[in-house]
Amino acid sequence: MSSNSCGIANCQQLAAMALADADRKRMAERALLYCLTDPPQLDQLTTRGLCHGVGGLLCTVQRVAEDAETPTAFSDRLPELRERFLALSPPKEPGFLTGAAGAALAFQGTEPGSEIPTEWDGCLLLR
Repeated sequence: MSSNSCGIANCQQLAAMALADADRKRMAERALLYCLTDPPQLDQLTTRGLCHGVGGLLCTVQRVAEDAETPTAFSDRLPELRERFLALSPPKEPGFLTGAAGAALAFQGTEPGSEIPTEWDGCLLLR
């Protein structure tokens, strides 16, 4: 997965909703599902960060699921992504995009049974 593939799929989904283009929305969601089911692509994400890391993927998948035609196709993948996240070393720097603060926010927002408590991720343009 290029580190941008999931973000592009998210952008396509948002554009499709804005344009009421059901075909584009389905295509975007299928593209993200393909990325999520391709281990060699997932293995390219080697950090917990929001920017090009598993933390960002967690946030993206959760937000896409909220508007997806089949939300469980995405939300059912969150536990595996959380495991991938935990298997990686924590960031040493405290920053938001690549550091510990952003990684912690991403992880906490995807705990089973939890809803995103705020719109903290609005700056990531996932919605």
